[in-house]
Amino acid sequence: MIEPKFKLGDTVFMASYDRVGKSITCPDCLGSARVKVTLGTGEEILIECGGCDLAGYRGATGRIKQYDFAVRIGSYTVTGINLQGADAEYQLDNFGGSSYTIVTEKGRYRVFATKEEAQAHGEGLRLEHETEENKRLLAKTKDHHTWAWNATYHRNQIKRLETDIAYHRSKVEICKSHIKTKKEGE
Repeated sequence: MIEPKFKLGDTVFMASYDRVGKSITCPDCLGSARVKVTLGTGEEILIECGGCDLAGYRGATGRIKQYDFAVRIGSYTVTGINLQGADAEYQLDNFGGSSYTIVTEKGRYRVFATKEEAQAHGEGLRLEHETEENKRLLAKTKDHHTWAWNATYHRNQIKRLETDIAYHRSKVEICKSHIKTKKEGE
């Protein structure tokens, strides 16, 4: 049987991290909110960036939200110990009363005797999460719509609107020909 590192009533330290959001320049459009797409015909067109489009009324912004992770060290009192094979599980008093947290000596979220040890462990956790977050940033945010789909959609909308404009221009010309001048109507 293992001997637990901490005893009931000991003060221990545990690291956690909080997400802190910040706005950065979109890596796809470099802040312009538009990207250039080369079609199969060689024609180049500008379309709204899909990487920084928040899918709302605002459209692409040229900025994306990224999260940094800040390490936070908490001080706790050991209120319970449970031996689990080769590891010790500790119940920590959070705020007094019945609120508690369960952590281990060897698991991912561990307790330490000093703030410095907890800080070092927390920095490792933070770095791991930042690495995962940075991988996400380099990926496309809306995989269900490709750049080619966006280009085709917007070209079709332009053609439709150009047809509508031609129709309405012809109606305006008809209206102009039916306007009576003051001399004719008097």
